[in-house]
Amino acid sequence: MHHFSQMSKTRDEKTLIAFGKNLQKIRKAKKISLRKLEILSEVDYSEIHRVEKGKRNPSLTIILALAKGLQIDPSDLIKFPDIS
Repeated sequence: MHHFSQMSKTRDEKTLIAFGKNLQKIRKAKKISLRKLEILSEVDYSEIHRVEKGKRNPSLTIILALAKGLQIDPSDLIKFPDIS
């Protein structure tokens, strides 16, 4: 049982890191700073930073707010390479 939860944690961490890298890639491609995205999305700067670093599991409402701030479809935020 412990082994399974450890595998799940590792997979979850990899997913959060991949999501964060994708968010950062999109943000930088649009030449939007963290502070600017904070204003556009109404999501706190430190929250965005933690999400980009894979340290925070964003809620659906955060994902929707970030997508709105970036003017992209929310599904674009979860399109990243398979991490399995």
